[in-house]
Amino acid sequence: MEPLIDLVKGLEILEPFLKRHGFAFDNYENGKGSGGQYTVATYKNGRKKFIIGFRFSIGEIGYEFDDFVVGHTFYLDHIGVADKKQFPDFQSDDKLLAFRHILHDFEFIVDDFFNGLCVKLIEASKLEEQYIKEHKAKSQIEYNNHFEEMKIERARQKFKEKEYKSSLQIYSTVGNKDLLNELDKKTIEYCEKHM
Repeated sequence: MEPLIDLVKGLEILEPFLKRHGFAFDNYENGKGSGGQYTVATYKNGRKKFIIGFRFSIGEIGYEFDDFVVGHTFYLDHIGVADKKQFPDFQSDDKLLAFRHILHDFEFIVDDFFNGLCVKLIEASKLEEQYIKEHKAKSQIEYNNHFEEMKIERARQKFKEKEYKSSLQIYSTVGNKDLLNELDKKTIEYCEKHM
């Protein structure tokens, strides 16, 4: 089966529920990413959108209210039903089973998203955005520290080779001085004395 055919069959499982709650099909968007072709289907009801991304199975599910967007897993975890949700965070061989799991999970957000004012969605969206910012910042720090640690290792190697000037020069390029241990500090002192 081709991915779009699987998506259409899966959406047939969700559409009766979506229509019952005032959502109408909006559009398909096709694109190409690092993993190949993908399709995003959108359903709308006024200021609300249900978004589902599909490659070879469901890759993403999102809920949108005005400018607030939250992913399926984060939303359900936020409202406290992480242990009751059925949709897994991984791709399955049974493409239609995943759609049935989503349909099951809709029941947890029917009062907030489908029939309500999206109060929990807005809370979850803000928290998810904050989480992503913090995760990106942490990842950037880890990335930067990795290169700093490589510099420190090179400086240590130059010291072992008795190239004190090169060692000191490399140590001077380390921006995060917290990564230098006591031995590094003594090494720097030694290099400064023996140049």
